[in-house]
Amino acid sequence: MMRLIKKLSEPRTLLLLGVIYTLLITIILLIPSSEIPRIKVSFIDKIAHVLIHGFLSLIWLMYCFSGDKYHISVKNVFVVLFICFSYGVVIEAAQHWFTLTRSFDIFDIVANGFGSLLGLLSYWVFRKII
Repeated sequence: MMRLIKKLSEPRTLLLLGVIYTLLITIILLIPSSEIPRIKVSFIDKIAHVLIHGFLSLIWLMYCFSGDKYHISVKNVFVVLFICFSYGVVIEAAQHWFTLTRSFDIFDIVANGFGSLLGLLSYWVFRKII
């Protein structure tokens, strides 16, 4: 198990994982909503945004600081989180401009922000474990 964790925490693996995950969620968030199965749970959309952006931030934080875990600056953490949050805003705008069945939702952006903070919290926990 530790061998797998070590392999997954290598910079090249994290970069590949980050790029694939970012492309995958871009596609998923831009497909027509009519093709997404309906789940009858209150706020499931917001929960999904929190989890999606939490994992997005976690992956990119792990990648950016994989080379030097002991010299993490607040500025660099802020830059990574800002980029992940901005990505969420761009996706919301693209949903409004380029799809017919999706729309811009400010509460999705708020959920994205909470997700980014969740990713940061997860990163702080995982970096001490790994």
